[in-house]
Amino acid sequence: MEREIETEITETFGFPVKSGGFKELVREFSACGRIVMVAGIRPDGTFIYSLYFWDMSEYENIGEGYWAPCSEGGIYSDIDSATREAKRILVTKGINEKI
Repeated sequence: MEREIETEITETFGFPVKSGGFKELVREFSACGRIVMVAGIRPDGTFIYSLYFWDMSEYENIGEGYWAPCSEGGIYSDIDSATREAKRILVTKGINEKI
């Protein structure tokens, strides 16, 4: 009997500050709730963003999904520029359902 994969998000997103390398200032989820963008400030005073998605690719091995990184941004001089670019990519990935 084939095991049914549970695709619901079962874990609240927690931004990994240590591996992310920056302080979170802005967070926004895609309309489907499976992609999240985080924009923030790095220790050197520049701004950056990262996108994460709810990954079910290892379900057969670990029995659950997890939040995995899917995109990182460049370096920006202000939070508005980093956030604007992150939101653009968030919307594009959400509409196209491509992570």
